[in-house]
Amino acid sequence: MSDTAPNWFGSCSVLSLILLGTLGCSSVGPSYEGGQNNILNNDAQYKLAAIEFGELGSYSDPSGGELNNTIQLLKNTERPLLVVFIHGWLNNATSGNVGDFKGFLSRLAQSKQVLLHHYNVFGVYFAWPGKTLEVPYLEYLTFWNRKQAAERIASNGDCIDAIEQLAQAARLHQYNYVFLIGHSFGGLILERTVEHTLRTLQGQKNVKPPWDLAVMLNPASDSVLTRQLVSDLHGLYDYSPEPLPGDVLHWGGHFAPKSGGDPIAESQPTVVELQAVNDTATGTAFPIGGKAGIIVTGHWSWNQVAIPRSAALVPESQFYLTTPGNDPYLVNYEIVPTQGTFTANSDAFDYNLNHNPVGGVFFTTAPKNSETAANSGKHSLPAAAAPTTKPQAWQIQFVQAHDKYIGVHVPFWIVRVPSDIIDNHGGIWSDNNMALLATIYRMHRPILANNIIAPAKPYVLPVPVALKPNPSTQKDRH
Repeated sequence: MSDTAPNWFGSCSVLSLILLGTLGCSSVGPSYEGGQNNILNNDAQYKLAAIEFGELGSYSDPSGGELNNTIQLLKNTERPLLVVFIHGWLNNATSGNVGDFKGFLSRLAQSKQVLLHHYNVFGVYFAWPGKTLEVPYLEYLTFWNRKQAAERIASNGDCIDAIEQLAQAARLHQYNYVFLIGHSFGGLILERTVEHTLRTLQGQKNVKPPWDLAVMLNPASDSVLTRQLVSDLHGLYDYSPEPLPGDVLHWGGHFAPKSGGDPIAESQPTVVELQAVNDTATGTAFPIGGKAGIIVTGHWSWNQVAIPRSAALVPESQFYLTTPGNDPYLVNYEIVPTQGTFTANSDAFDYNLNHNPVGGVFFTTAPKNSETAANSGKHSLPAAAAPTTKPQAWQIQFVQAHDKYIGVHVPFWIVRVPSDIIDNHGGIWSDNNMALLATIYRMHRPILANNIIAPAKPYVLPVPVALKPNPSTQKDRH
């Protein structure tokens, strides 16, 4: 979404929403037709491919050429660090987000840790018709129309098919990593893909989801599905504040499956939502749009649902009209200023990748809203290190009891992020947010002795206690 959208959207009449929210005749067919034109960069620094999806979530290229080109290049790339990005509203296959993503890939490819471990950065830009009206200001009236398109893409099969095939191709190599990122309505697509996949794989053995780390940035999705998942996670795991043995981060406790199985370190997240505290698009416009939609559809009655970690009931509209990162019942982590500095000759992005965030502490060094890497990417130039100011120390912490958030300890982070790091809805490409993404990656794969990197540990949901096999029943079967 655009940061200017909320002011305009909030002043729109319901009638305008009905008439203009259905506009948006998107182009038919892929933007990169013929040959391997969807391979946008293929040099020694990084690879970048684009895969497009249409209005109903099907591949835009009916021949499957875009996906096949991407998979073949990925199969020929040793030690791939695969980064998939799903853009949001008011973007498409050829918008400015392509350049922003190029800048992030270039900055990642030049980092000391990536060079030291000989990873090859491989980006895939998932494009969909998020921008369908080229009329200034009136384009904001496509909000609900584009939200519905994102929901169709998330519910139909080709998007998850592409993610699964790309993950499988990357995992053909002994050394690999799969990092999924979604923003705005792209965050909605990724959030629902992740949450439905977790449920599909629940209780299965010797499988792993098609990601190592999934991060949603200011996702523009309602909280209904997230409330369901958080409630289920709370019922599936017991939380202990004691860290697991050998935890080098010295931060957080662990989650133990109630039905038995391997514990999960709180300090090694695999599914994370990052929400800017001043995001007016999801914090203000989203509820306004939701209420307008209720008036239009005549949806006046709501189920009563349980608040996670509580027996209290509230109308489900509480979750339908808020995004997860703005819902007081779902937010469970926050980033706060703290004391500390560093003296290494690098910007915060490199420093955070090179050092474990012990105690959940990390750094930013760029001025607010600095987008050095993204601006370089827009011109297809190698990303330079961010300009540095005095290092600012931050700490990721569980929400405190006195806060307005109730906080539920589950292996699914929903994090409130200061505007110095992500400013409003579109500030995801700031140098400071890139430093935060580097921190989350480092937490997921901390550095052990002798500069060995801890293996990625994605989890599969355990079965509920009620469905745990009875040992005596298993013996009878034999």
